[in-house]
Amino acid sequence: MVQESKPNVSSIGSSSTTRSRRHAIPEEDATKLQFGEFADGEALTLTEVSTLLVAARGAPNVPPAPDNKVYKSTVEYVNEFQNASMEVSESMRTALMARPGFLNKFEIAQIMYLRPERVEVAVALIPSLERYSQGDETETILQSLLDDVRGMARYGVRP
Repeated sequence: MVQESKPNVSSIGSSSTTRSRRHAIPEEDATKLQFGEFADGEALTLTEVSTLLVAARGAPNVPPAPDNKVYKSTVEYVNEFQNASMEVSESMRTALMARPGFLNKFEIAQIMYLRPERVEVAVALIPSLERYSQGDETETILQSLLDDVRGMARYGVRP
């Protein structure tokens, strides 16, 4: 006769299992807008990062910029790839935030930087936007926002 083995019930819910659950890091998945410990952080465009770097260096009583490769590479990258003036960036952000709760701050920053032409392209680049590609009114709203952002980037701030 074969005996079936039963799980050791005393180990279920042990302190080591409970401890690991208490200190678990939240799951991160940008496609589901789950950013773990960064969920409350801000999503900045390169133009905004550039503005912050310049302001930080120009503030009184601020130590000199770090003299290391990472800082210099960051400044170089930001200067090379920023693609709008601060005025245009502020205009884009205002337009994208006009419908509270429609877009996440991460999606807003990505749209401002990537400037996709169509909803299909936006979804390919920013998978969390898939919820707006169902051919309904929300897709029309997103397309209108994309058009506004591209127009601002091309022609400047709205009058």
